[in-house]
Amino acid sequence: MDLSASQRLTPPAASTPEQGTGWAALLLVLSLTWSLLPAGLSWDFNNLNDNLSSGNFIIQLQWGSLFLMAGILALRHFERFQVMVSGVNPFLLLLLVYCLMNALWSIQPGVSMKKGIQLGGMMLIAVVLQMQGLDHRRWMKIMASTMLVFLVASVLAVLLIPDTAIEYAGVGNDAWVGGAWRGITDQKNSYGIMTAFTVMTLVSLYATPPMRSMPTIVLLPLLAFCGLNLVMSKSTTSLLVTLLGVGCYGLFRWKYVADEFVASRALVVVAGLLLIYVHVLYVIQGRLPTWDEFFKPVADLLGKRTDISGRFDIWSMVLDEIDRHPWLGVGYGAFWLGKGSASQAIIDKMYWVPFQAHNGYLDILNELGVVGLGLFVCFLLHHLLSIYRLSRHDASAAAFHGAVIVVILVHNLTESSLLRGVNFLAMLVIYSSVAVNTALRRHQAPSLMASPMTGATDPTAPPQGRYSR
Repeated sequence: MDLSASQRLTPPAASTPEQGTGWAALLLVLSLTWSLLPAGLSWDFNNLNDNLSSGNFIIQLQWGSLFLMAGILALRHFERFQVMVSGVNPFLLLLLVYCLMNALWSIQPGVSMKKGIQLGGMMLIAVVLQMQGLDHRRWMKIMASTMLVFLVASVLAVLLIPDTAIEYAGVGNDAWVGGAWRGITDQKNSYGIMTAFTVMTLVSLYATPPMRSMPTIVLLPLLAFCGLNLVMSKSTTSLLVTLLGVGCYGLFRWKYVADEFVASRALVVVAGLLLIYVHVLYVIQGRLPTWDEFFKPVADLLGKRTDISGRFDIWSMVLDEIDRHPWLGVGYGAFWLGKGSASQAIIDKMYWVPFQAHNGYLDILNELGVVGLGLFVCFLLHHLLSIYRLSRHDASAAAFHGAVIVVILVHNLTESSLLRGVNFLAMLVIYSSVAVNTALRRHQAPSLMASPMTGATDPTAPPQGRYSR
C-alpha cells in the first residue's frame, strides 16, 4: 500500500517511543563516544604516530560497525529511508559525491576514498537517527547525558591517573603547575569544546517548551560542574565558544529579540562599534588602526599573541600550496598526513608536526579546491535558510541548531574541524543539518495534507509560533 509522505516521515504507530528510538539512541551514544575518545582508543600521548597515511584498524572497526548498524536499519525500512534521504540538504549530497570523486585526482587516492566513506557513513547515521524517530528533545537529552558521563569519568581520571588525564605544560616534578585537564579525551581543547557543548545543550534543554526538562535546582549544580571543567581545561577557545554558544542561543531564542531582524540588528551593532572605533582613531591620529591595535587588547586578555599563536605562518604556507591546485584541491584528507606527506615542506619550517592549517576554510580550499569550497558554502546557506524556516515552527530547536552552526563556523577561523573525518564538530554539523531538514518537513507535512475547510493540524506537534517559551 502506498504511504503518503507525512505518514512515512513518522515511526509506525504500533511502535512505542522506546522501541522506535532504541537503536537510534545507541547509534547516537556510540558515535558521540567514538568522536570524543582519542583516535584508536590510545591514551599513549608520548608515542603518537607522526604519519597518518596508513590508517588505523581500531578506528575502522569502531566506525565501520556503526556504519554497518545504520545500513542494516536503513535496509529494514528502506522505503522510509528513501523518503528521508530525499529531504536531506541537496548540497550535502553533492558534497559527498564530489568528495568521493576527489579520489580520482587525489595525491593519496586511498586516503581520500576512506575520508569520503567516513563522510557518507556519518550522513547515513544522521538519516537513520531521524528515520527512527529521534526528536529534538530526546536528541538533546541523550547528547547531554553522554557528555556529562564523559565529564564525570574525566574528573575521576584526573584524580586516579593524572599523568594521562592532565596535559602538562612541561616535564619534571612541577608538572602539576599549569597543567590543563584533558580527562579521557585526547587534548585540553577537545575537552573544553565538549564541555562548552554540554553547557549549550543543558541551557537549551532547560529553555525548551512546553515544560522544562529539569528544575533550576538541578541545572545550576550541573552548570557549576561544567564551569569547573571548563576552567581546568585552560582553553581560552573553549571559554569563548561557551559564551558565544549560550549568547547566540539566547539571541535567537529570546522572545523580544529573536525575530526576522535579529541578524541585521547584531550586525548593525557590531559594525557600528567598529566604525566608531575607526573614526575616533582617525580623527585623533589621522590614520587607520593596525592589526595589532585591533586585536592586542583581546589577545592580552586571553594570553595569546596577535598572530594567533603563530597561525599566520601556517596560513601563509598553506595559501602558497593552494596556488598549485586552486580548482580541485590536492585531495580530500590527503595533505596533513604527517612526516613524509604533502605537508612535509611546512613541517620542515615548523618546530612541530602540524596536522591541520588551524583554519577550516583554508583546509577545505586546499584539499577540495574552489569547487569543494563552493559546494560547502552552498550547503551552509541552505542549512541557514532551513534553520530560519524552522524557527517559524519550533523556535527552541531552531535557536539550538543556529547556535551550533555559528559556534562551529567561528571555531573554524582558528581550528579545523569542518569535513575533517569523524571528529566531534564535523559530526555535529552533519547531524544538525539532517535533523533541521527532517524537523522542517515534519512541521510542514501536516499543513500540506490538511483539509482547507477544517484547517486540521497535527495534534502531536509542539506549540507553534516563533515566540513560544
